[in-house]
Amino acid sequence: MFKHWIKKNGDEPRARWLFSTMRMRFVVMVMLLPVLMRAGSEYSSSCRLTNISITVESEECGSCITIDTTACAGLCITQERVYRSPLLQSYQNTCNFREWTYETYGFKGCPVGADSVFTYPVALSCECSKCNSDIMDCGVLSQQTTSCNAH
Repeated sequence: MFKHWIKKNGDEPRARWLFSTMRMRFVVMVMLLPVLMRAGSEYSSSCRLTNISITVESEECGSCITIDTTACAGLCITQERVYRSPLLQSYQNTCNFREWTYETYGFKGCPVGADSVFTYPVALSCECSKCNSDIMDCGVLSQQTTSCNAH
């Protein structure tokens, strides 16, 4: 292609400059493509760790506490099919725990035999994925804080 252009236009220095510029643009585009794709995916989804408070009341122990922990919250990109086929399962991605651990709080001053331990999940990382209702609560996370006096 390079030799063909020189024969047709007769300007070899300009042709070399033109093709080297085109080659450089191509290299820059190839190098920037992964960066741009990653940047676009970060802005298209806002699923991330967030701090939450859980109010836990133990009637047996006569106490109420508020536990600060992390959970996953945010929006995930999803597409709804125009035609829903009964043959194809349809689901939407939601913001879910990718990795988590459990922590335990022990209520103090409980009578003997009372259930004095409360175990709760702590999110370590999040992802947009199909919610697995076998191991997760797939409902909406309430942003409203509760207190023990709300009865």
